[in-house]
Amino acid sequence: MSRQLRDNGRGTRGWSPEYKKFRVRSSIKSFRDLEVYKQTTQLSTEIFQFELPETVKNRKKLDEEIKLLYELSKNVPRLIAECYGDKFTNFNLAKEKLERTMQIISNIITKIDFLVTTLNAVGPPAGQAGVSRERSEALTEILKKYQRQRTKILNLKNAWCRLFEKR
Repeated sequence: MSRQLRDNGRGTRGWSPEYKKFRVRSSIKSFRDLEVYKQTTQLSTEIFQFELPETVKNRKKLDEEIKLLYELSKNVPRLIAECYGDKFTNFNLAKEKLERTMQIISNIITKIDFLVTTLNAVGPPAGQAGVSRERSEALTEILKKYQRQRTKILNLKNAWCRLFEKR
């Protein structure tokens, strides 16, 4: 694409591409360079480090839910890595894996919603009102981050479709 001289909005003039919506952040040499891979790996770590308050009711059942949540969260980066490799050999398989990844993220969001609702419904233990609220807010932040990653994975899928379905 040709480039033209434009005002970059900061009072200086510089070279910028004709299109505004797309910007390559850095070259992608492996799945580890994908932002969604890095972010979902970080989110999986945050879920792994999450602990319930000691005195919460039904702790055993909630611990099982957190273990399931962790197992689901580990699958997301794994599927992203697999589909990155598959996009060159079998694009339809890569597309299916990205769709499966988005389904898993939807399941994760649902489980986090359940945990937040349960923690809020049970109420804080005596003398630990702040601890329960902090944990609930931490889960809510993780939920928001997963929602953003789901959107980014959808955008990645659409970008790959534009690029690889023409071939």
